[in-house]
Amino acid sequence: MIPMHELKAGDIVRAKYDGGSVPGSVVQFDRENNQVCVITNDDQECWYEPDELFPIPVDQKVLENLQFKPDGGPDPDGSITYLRGPFSIKVYDPGTFQHMTLQYRSEQPRKLHEGLALHELQNHYLSMTNVHLVDRAALEH
Repeated sequence: MIPMHELKAGDIVRAKYDGGSVPGSVVQFDRENNQVCVITNDDQECWYEPDELFPIPVDQKVLENLQFKPDGGPDPDGSITYLRGPFSIKVYDPGTFQHMTLQYRSEQPRKLHEGLALHELQNHYLSMTNVHLVDRAALEH
């Protein structure tokens, strides 16, 4: 479940569908009825309750789908830095993606000690760069 207050239009989530779940992008909100409209890869829009939406954990494949590239090989401490322009994500434990630092240009880095969901990464990216991190290719995850 993803609380509605964590979501913004364009955020990518997994939505309950036909006994499973499908990736989709948040389109709009109906706060009065506590529902979120999500468009899936087949361009179908459906309304969902927050308990029918699930986070997509950030991992190497998600970052690659969002056009982040590794900055060379692992650092001596085993961490890997992924870059997309002047935005960097340093992953201290590439096996679990539990500890990371987000940084944009020379701003103060944000240190995260737990796993990160794709919609949370999108919201951090938006607040740090004023640009929404959206890529429909990420829906293929």
